[in-house]
Amino acid sequence: MTAPHTRVPVGSADVLPRLAAARWPHRTALRAGTRSTTFAELDDAVSRLAFGLRQLIGGDGLPVVVSAALGTAFPAAFHAVLRSGNVAVPVNPRMPAEPFAGVLAESGARAALLGRVTYERVRRVLAGARLEQVVLYDAPAEAGQPTCADLAGRGSLLVEPRDRDEHAAATVEGRRVRTHHELKTAALATADGLDPDSVVLNATSAYHPADLGAGLAAGATQVLLGNPDPAAAVREAARAGATHVRRDGGTTAVAA
Repeated sequence: MTAPHTRVPVGSADVLPRLAAARWPHRTALRAGTRSTTFAELDDAVSRLAFGLRQLIGGDGLPVVVSAALGTAFPAAFHAVLRSGNVAVPVNPRMPAEPFAGVLAESGARAALLGRVTYERVRRVLAGARLEQVVLYDAPAEAGQPTCADLAGRGSLLVEPRDRDEHAAATVEGRRVRTHHELKTAALATADGLDPDSVVLNATSAYHPADLGAGLAAGATQVLLGNPDPAAAVREAARAGATHVRRDGGTTAVAA
């Protein structure tokens, strides 16, 4: 019998959290520090933020920068951009202001979802961009600035990802445009060797969409370390009971 995550599902890439929520609703999808999110909670967060984004910027395929430190905010935001009908532009949250300005210009981004630390680092270059909206994951920097919590409180977007065009643009990374089908295919390839009993310690410098999709496709729990130091990864892998460790160079299984 073919494993569920070896078949590319139909629809836009945000079908992955939807299917994971249906298969493993109460299993832990993400852990970061003391915070954890189930697959059902993640998909609900995606639909709620997508509703707010659709109200704020529409759903006509606008490029939207998504940048945050390794944590539970990025997965919901990334897929919410896709579910809202727009195109995600993932950016390393450690990127300095000048290269960040270059990404904004090259991608033509019209909105950005940023962590507060990233926002403070790059805010001086935002005024010169074409951005129509800047949304923060956490507390607003100025009165009236929208946050993800604000947008997520407006309702839930009732769309079926399996009805969406999988060959439409999903992400822009540098000069590379990836379709929803390409994102799903990359996620399934990265999920090779994972299953619902897997616990993947993610110690990468930034959250890559394929890593996120792999956990969703396989039903694996992802523990988000946010520290690429190898020694820290070894210590945390033992504490978290990790079966696999994901670093910038690839994924390795933890010896039993």
